[in-house]
Amino acid sequence: MHKVKVNKNYNGLLSVRDYDCVKAIHNGGLAIVHKNKVVLEVSPESLKHALNGNTNKANKSKFPPYKEYKLVDFRYSKEENEDRQKSFL
Repeated sequence: MHKVKVNKNYNGLLSVRDYDCVKAIHNGGLAIVHKNKVVLEVSPESLKHALNGNTNKANKSKFPPYKEYKLVDFRYSKEENEDRQKSFL
């Protein structure tokens, strides 16, 4: 399971870079950490679906080696119960 720390929760969306999602597919899934807690776990099948359906534009990193990446958004809400949090919405 590949862990990624996300600092910002924008309108209930947690954004992860696409190359982290590819790495997570090879490592058996993605665990998104927000405020030092694992708030969302995403299976490799859900990651593949999210990457294929991603319509976000490509961004360029501000620091060398200036990689291009796309952000993949995952919905997260504190109010939902724990069982639904652990699945990709």
